[in-house]
Amino acid sequence: QTAPMAIHLPRVVLLGIVYIVTAVFGTLAILYTVASVLWSPRRALTKQRRDAPPSCLLDPSLGTHNYVTANGLKFHYVSSGDKTKPLMLFLHGFPEFWFSWRHQIKEFSKDYHVVAIDMRGYNETERPTKRSDYAVDILRKDIIDLVPALGHDTCILVAHDWGGVVAWAVAAKNPELVEKLIVMNCPHPRIYEMFITEGNIGQVKKSNYMYIFQLPWLPEFILQLHDYKLLYDCFQGKEMGVHNKASFPPSLVEAYKYVFSKPGALTGPINYYRCMFTRPSKLPSGPLMVPTLLIWGDDDAALDKKMADMHTSVVSNLTVKHISNCSHWVQQDTPEAVNHYMREFLNS
Repeated sequence: QTAPMAIHLPRVVLLGIVYIVTAVFGTLAILYTVASVLWSPRRALTKQRRDAPPSCLLDPSLGTHNYVTANGLKFHYVSSGDKTKPLMLFLHGFPEFWFSWRHQIKEFSKDYHVVAIDMRGYNETERPTKRSDYAVDILRKDIIDLVPALGHDTCILVAHDWGGVVAWAVAAKNPELVEKLIVMNCPHPRIYEMFITEGNIGQVKKSNYMYIFQLPWLPEFILQLHDYKLLYDCFQGKEMGVHNKASFPPSLVEAYKYVFSKPGALTGPINYYRCMFTRPSKLPSGPLMVPTLLIWGDDDAALDKKMADMHTSVVSNLTVKHISNCSHWVQQDTPEAVNHYMREFLNS
């Protein structure tokens, strides 16, 4: 199957469309925020104090906490397994951190040196203050430097959501670093652009948060309302949340609230979005040659599952696995299926 041709609009036109859509969704976000605060100011603005990490973040079975310097930043990561074995490097998405890979850390530490990092600006990794420090090519350089800093020449690169955006760029521009690529619920950037420019208005609506995140300070404020209720809704809500509560019980959301309630913890992650349209990574025009597994939770409320099957034009050696009755948070929602497909791909 060959993906249809994209409509290539001049960048100035694309940015103009982005700003118009941002104005529309931003206005709705402002109205929502004002209504929420006026309806119940105390409830909307009260936040629980969180001084100590939840016990789940201190679980020794998940590995050891370490720091390493790469690309001029101090990165926090959790590692497990024999360091002489091949490196399996995990890149999380938004709004997540290393803990999102807990099921995969336990599964693959027997056969790999597994490392789950906190991406630039997240949790205990350093947070540059300039918005431009979160451009995709800078994020890519983080990974290029991290692999040798962790004592390896190559890696199995495993990524989800925003981690996937970075992983696509690393595999495309630095294929010598990536033995195999595993991406979950994140389309290749060219596929996403193609899907949008073909007039898929449904995806534009699903991506409304991306446009709201272009605004200054308002996204951070909205995410804090009602004691970070949107974080809870992301992972446990009806529309976006996981289906399998046994793999991701509601109590674990407290770990995410702990991480993102730290002073300044939201701005770095949101800056990824603030750079995505103005500072994209220019990828090579040819197909990606790295063997790639794309896993897609089909009930993703943020990204249309149709995009998963459009990748044959941009990846030459591709395996696609759909998981039904599974949300965007695929590696946390259906870890058994994800781990099975990963192992099947790695052993092929």
